Amino acid sequence: MGRWYPSTKKCSGCGTVKAKLALAERIYRCDACGLVMDRDVNAARNLLCLAASGAERRNAGGGTVRPRRARHDPPNPEPGTPHGGKPGTAARQQAAAA
Repeated sequence: MGRWYPSTKKCSGCGTVKAKLALAERIYRCDACGLVMDRDVNAARNLLCLAASGAERRNAGGGTVRPRRARHDPPNPEPGTPHGGKPGTAARQQAAAA
């Protein structure tokens, strides 16, 4: 779906697209087929139909997705074990207490 897909302006009943639809208009009324419903429900129905059609085959960046290798940190040591001077570690806490 493109950024400017008219999900709120398109009638989920007949597909007619309104030229203008003010944000203050909370009820969608189609002049072509007479459909009347909440504008957000109408937009949701349009997005559901678009998703079900399989029209989108790319990610947001337009390229393929390649997962990165997970970084594995060593397991957490026991509480109170010095951690090489990292902020908030036992070594710093002991020095601050002295």
